[in-house]
Amino acid sequence: MYIKNSWYVAADADELGRSLLGRWICDEPVVLFRKEDGTAVILEDRCPHRKFALSKGELVGDEIQCGYHGMRFDGAGTCTFVPAQDNIPPRLKARAYPVEERHGWVWIWMGDPAQADAELIPDYHWNTAEGWAPVKGYLNFSADYKLLVDNLLDLTHETYVHQRTIGNHAVAHTPMETRAEGDTVYVDRVMKDCAPPPLFKKARGFTTNIDRWQHIWFKPPANIWIDAGGVPTGDNDRTNALNWMVLNSITPERAGSCHYFWGVSRCFSQDDAEIGELIRNQIIATFEEDRDIIETQQRYIETDPNDKPLLAANCDAGNVHARRIIDRLIAAEAAA
Repeated sequence: MYIKNSWYVAADADELGRSLLGRWICDEPVVLFRKEDGTAVILEDRCPHRKFALSKGELVGDEIQCGYHGMRFDGAGTCTFVPAQDNIPPRLKARAYPVEERHGWVWIWMGDPAQADAELIPDYHWNTAEGWAPVKGYLNFSADYKLLVDNLLDLTHETYVHQRTIGNHAVAHTPMETRAEGDTVYVDRVMKDCAPPPLFKKARGFTTNIDRWQHIWFKPPANIWIDAGGVPTGDNDRTNALNWMVLNSITPERAGSCHYFWGVSRCFSQDDAEIGELIRNQIIATFEEDRDIIETQQRYIETDPNDKPLLAANCDAGNVHARRIIDRLIAAEAAA
């Protein structure tokens, strides 16, 4: 079901501290914490002794003490202490996952540790880059991760779902250009001389029509970048542009659920805290509208007695390419 030899976001960097965070990723339970020196650690969230959740234990220094029998495991998953027993069997070891921190997120490699190359971590530098002001967040969706990929690669729905924030008539009625190059999918939509949507008016003060753009690209397993913005119609120097990068990394949780890590980083009004809070609140409202759509979609897919396949229209070209890439990579791992 999942591409395993790949990096996934396991947590926002701010989520991790000196407490145990339990989370499911790709149908595997993991426990996350920081050592006293700040280093992030991710172990399998199953005590190898009796399979109790290590996340229900406690930290003792840099070790997890299981809440069932008191055995302790260090950051490499090695058992260091068994009550009333000097000899510790080597097999009493919890799996430790490769971990990297980059772009404000904590990444986990779910597959073969020997293949865990940090240079393969997707580039989300806008989350932390100078000259960009980010807002970030996390949502949990009770839906298959590929439905969220579909949603982000086809923004036609903005016209109908997000009328109060980022939607306008032009999005649904302007054709897209879509192409796939290797494992990357590109979707481009440019809307000329259109009315600015409500959030654009509030964030940038547009009073006239705008030239608007959406440049989207996808990389597996579920990473999507959206370069979105607008300028007053005919303004080619972008001095008065609204421009932000919508950063999306989706991590499968279990069958029918996923973690959604998002960021919106802007290159205008970077020091304006009110604009930042406006964008945060409006984007969260937008994603909650998406959640309602996608979770309803998931329920109706699961309860379809005839198990009919999803159908595709022209607007689905990007997500059709993405699903083919995901399926091909899953099949290649299975064959290997």
